[in-house]
This record gives sequence, structure tokens and C-alpha cells, in this order.
Amino acid sequence: MNTLDTLIKLHKAEVDEQRQMLAKLQNFLDGLDHQLAELQIEQAREQLTAKRDAAAALTYGAYIKEALAKQEALAQRRISAAAAVELARDRLANLFEAQKRYEIVAANREAEALKAEQRAERIELDEIGNVRFARDKE
Repeated sequence: MNTLDTLIKLHKAEVDEQRQMLAKLQNFLDGLDHQLAELQIEQAREQLTAKRDAAAALTYGAYIKEALAKQEALAQRRISAAAAVELARDRLANLFEAQKRYEIVAANREAEALKAEQRAERIELDEIGNVRFARDKE
């Protein structure tokens, strides 16, 4: 196994690790989106309850303050998570590009080796043909 094959394997492993990391970050981001959606649904429910029940309306102000603070905190975490996802995607793209570069170089080397082998075979066959022609001529 040559150095290029080793580099390709190494980059494939790094690409796989980065894909897993990106999947985890994306799942985390999806979880935050889900929490934000649940919080909005809960706020709408509480608002309806407060409109229907005067006793619930008394505690609605405190609830909404806490809910908005929680929503803001989740939104900030979502922004950070979205930025992390973008960085992970960029890193994955760079790693994949490097892997493909090595694979292309390996394919080119393999093609060149095949051409050289075919050329050597063609030269050998031409030589055999020339020898046979010379024998037949004698």
C-alpha cells in the first residue's frame, strides 16, 4: 500500500467523523427548533386559558415573562448551534474536497500506469511481429 492510499483512507475516516459530528449538531439544532415550536404552542395555550379564565389571567403576566426569557435563551442557543452547523458543513466540504483530490491523483496515477503497461505490451508485440516478419522474409 502506498502513501497515497494511506492518505485516502485517512481522509475517508476524517470525512466520516465529520459527517457524524454534523449529524449530531444538526440533531441538536432540530431539537432546539422543536423546543421553540413547543414553547410557542404552550404560549398560545396559556394565552387562550388566560382569556377564558380570570384567575389564570392573574398569573399570565409572570408566565409570559418567563416564557419570553426562555424563548430568547433558546433562540440564542439556536443561533450558536446554526453557526456550529455551518462551520461543520464547511469543514466537511473541505475534507471531502481534499479526499477527492487524492482519489483523482490516485486514479490518474493508475491510468498512467495502465497506459505505460499497454505501451510496453504494444512495443513488445511490435518487436515480436518484427522478428516474425524478419524470419518469414528469410
